[in-house]
Amino acid sequence: MTSALQPIQQLSQDLNARFPERREVIDGALCAVLAGEHLLLLGPPGTAKSALVRAIAQAFEGSYFERLLTRFSTPEELFGPVSLKALEQDRYARVVAGKLPEAQFAFVDEVFKANSAILNSLLTAMNERLFHNDGAPVQMPLVSLFGASNELPDGKELEALFDRFLLRFDVQYLRRPSSFRAVVTGSEPTASLAFPFQALQDAQAAAAAVIVTDATVDALLAIRDACTAEGIVASDRRWKKSLRVVQAHAFLAGESATTPEDLLVLVDALWREPKERAKVARLVGELADPVSAKAAEILDAARETAAKVAGLRSSDRKAYIASAAQALDDFKAQQARLADLARGAGPRAKATLADAGQEIAQLHSDLARSVTHGLGLAGAR
Repeated sequence: MTSALQPIQQLSQDLNARFPERREVIDGALCAVLAGEHLLLLGPPGTAKSALVRAIAQAFEGSYFERLLTRFSTPEELFGPVSLKALEQDRYARVVAGKLPEAQFAFVDEVFKANSAILNSLLTAMNERLFHNDGAPVQMPLVSLFGASNELPDGKELEALFDRFLLRFDVQYLRRPSSFRAVVTGSEPTASLAFPFQALQDAQAAAAAVIVTDATVDALLAIRDACTAEGIVASDRRWKKSLRVVQAHAFLAGESATTPEDLLVLVDALWREPKERAKVARLVGELADPVSAKAAEILDAARETAAKVAGLRSSDRKAYIASAAQALDDFKAQQARLADLARGAGPRAKATLADAGQEIAQLHSDLARSVTHGLGLAGAR
């Protein structure tokens, strides 16, 4: 483990301990920060989206800006008020202290409510890291902008903004009772670690130095062809920038060169709507890392089963008990399938399989505890 990697891995472990059921989002957020890219979090309010971004900014002691947009938001809210002193000198300059032009990390909630008065400046800030103040371009220190929204953008004028977010995650409410209990009874999640901002810059340089292998590029081209054949089209800019995230993914795994399995990070870079994610995961997985893709498929099935059973708990006791019993058997079978996949798998695929197995084991434990409690059996807690 290099000195540049150690702080990032420590932060990853800390965040996963404090934000349950957010492993994929945390990995994606760290890849985005390492690659200097932007990330979009879709989903309902109250899912700790802003808390996660704040924790990352705090961990690197970075300057942070946060704003909730409405249809009536003005440029002053993001870029600062117009300087009255400058107006006296026939200049139109903004006072940017504490605003987005000075931020290293930013969180913009309801980002697709950005109106035309805000949109052009926001696009330039994200793409070129520039803010034009009184006609002069000012370089911004922005590392990553995290956007959040309850819905997808509506209207062609927002498509360019949507495309600026290289990684996109659909963040829903917690599934597991144990996770929910930990969150509602615990304190507000924050990062307990702190590193100098230089540690992030060192990690970014190390991630950018990761070698992109020919095998990775060949697999990327194959994925692009497969996606195009299925009607999933991404811009050329998105494909080009995606390699930086692939390098970051390999760096997080402690590798000095990419492999095709690092392309799995692109699952959350290629879908246009959340419902497309499963198709993208299948296409990418088949060409990048079939073992890890199969593990993800098994885990998604287990999560879906757990959600369906939970939906019956308050409506039909008999159906709930029957479904729970079947689910417990399914969880055991799924764990056995993961164990079979692990035979002959590479070390990184084995780590993915182990993570999936741990989550399914927790789903099994939570459901067994819930059934025992519901039946009022002795020893229930």
